[in-house]
Amino acid sequence: MTAGTATVEQAARGLIARAEEVALCLDFDGTLSPVVDDPQAARPLQGIVELLEPLARRFAAVALISGRPAPYLAEHVAAPGVRYLGLYGLQEMYEGQVRVDPRLEAARSAVDAAAAALRESPAVRESGAWLEDKVYAVGVHTRRVPDRDRWTDAVDRTAREIAEQYGLEIIPGKMVWELRPAVRGDKGDGVRRVVAESGARAVVVVGDDLGDLPAFAAVAELAAEGHDGLRVAVRSQEAPPELLAAADLVLEGPEGVLDFLRRLAT
Repeated sequence: MTAGTATVEQAARGLIARAEEVALCLDFDGTLSPVVDDPQAARPLQGIVELLEPLARRFAAVALISGRPAPYLAEHVAAPGVRYLGLYGLQEMYEGQVRVDPRLEAARSAVDAAAAALRESPAVRESGAWLEDKVYAVGVHTRRVPDRDRWTDAVDRTAREIAEQYGLEIIPGKMVWELRPAVRGDKGDGVRRVVAESGARAVVVVGDDLGDLPAFAAVAELAAEGHDGLRVAVRSQEAPPELLAAADLVLEGPEGVLDFLRRLAT
């Protein structure tokens, strides 16, 4: 099922032919949702959510795998049958129930302390960077900071110092630094879990950021084990070149994702 230089139509046709064996793993920000200055204002592109329920009925699995908290995904992309893997797979919400890796619960006090330190830091306070409370992680966003290039180094340095102080790790993204417990878990782990639990023989991963590289790597590892895989990158002005280079298929923004999902649903 690897597409190589295949067109969207060719890839979709091959997936439809064996839908009951295919797991669809989708990112949220920049993939289902256009990137916006205010992360809290991010919403799926109109028309996408309506496609997910019929896809979940038809395919082996449909899962959202994101750095966002799972309840956020379930609220804003509500569709029966869809799995929501938040915090890079360490938190899941499915059929109204939330499951969290117990190691995250144990580190919650460290995350709270780091968030307080960030709020009081000159780099965050003076730049106007926005802190995203993910309960088990905290994100520092500079997308809507005026003259953000001036503040990037200071915010980066502050985030890394505070992460080290409280025993947390840094997960970088596009104009965001996420401080979270040093608990093993990335989108690749989420992809492998969805494939194993659904019994899928093929997997499609769709994403647009550095955090999706481990998911692409998981596709390659699963292919070596006998599965089929398709790595789909979503192009934007901010899409990392290494993600585009590793892709079997490239879509043009969330609009391209909408077209791709429509083809799979017809």
